[in-house]
Amino acid sequence: MSKGQTSMTMILGLILIVVGVVFIFLPQFSSNFWLLFVWLPGIIMEEEGLRNRIPGLLVPAGILLTVAAVLTLEVLFPGFSGAGGWAFYIFAPAFGLLQMYLAKGKRNNSLLFPIGLLSILTAAFLLFNFTNLDTGMVFGIILIAFGVFMLFRRRK
Repeated sequence: MSKGQTSMTMILGLILIVVGVVFIFLPQFSSNFWLLFVWLPGIIMEEEGLRNRIPGLLVPAGILLTVAAVLTLEVLFPGFSGAGGWAFYIFAPAFGLLQMYLAKGKRNNSLLFPIGLLSILTAAFLLFNFTNLDTGMVFGIILIAFGVFMLFRRRK
């Protein structure tokens, strides 16, 4: 076994011991144990993608980690998703793509459009859900601004 495999085995063994102790001393933990099955693959893919320099692996890792964070917040604060936290699900692919964009040596600028669009949508939905803004008015202003932008862009 190589040094890397040995340390990974030790870490996994320690994690299993800690989880076992938590199961014994915190019985309510078992009702939310399913979250581990969302967090663990995301963390493992993140670690593999960063350690072995596989930027494409960071996209599903980022998506899983974002979804795991939202689900964890929903468990800690029941009603979080229904109150507007669902918007972070839109951000999940943007986070994964952003990680891939930052990890690549030669940056692919075409990734910035979906990252930006999904991030703006997330911010807009969070703003609408957690404030008292008139949604129709704000969307109308945004559509007018994009329309004006498209008109002037075509003339150049």
